[in-house]
Amino acid sequence: MSQLLFFILGLIIGGLGMTTLMCCLQINRINELERQIVLKDEIDAEPEVVKCEVVE
Repeated sequence: MSQLLFFILGLIIGGLGMTTLMCCLQINRINELERQIVLKDEIDAEPEVVKCEVVE
C-alpha cells in the first residue's frame, strides 16, 4: 500500500515540477519572439515627420 502511495505522490510532484519547467521555457520563448518582432518593426519603420506650428 505504501508503494502505491509513493507512486501517486511521485506522479503528482513530478507532474507539477515538469509543468512549472515547461511554463518557464514557454515564457522565455515568447519573450524572444516579442524581441524579434520589436526589432523588425524598428528596422521597417519609416521616420516619423512631425509638423510644428507656432500659435500666437
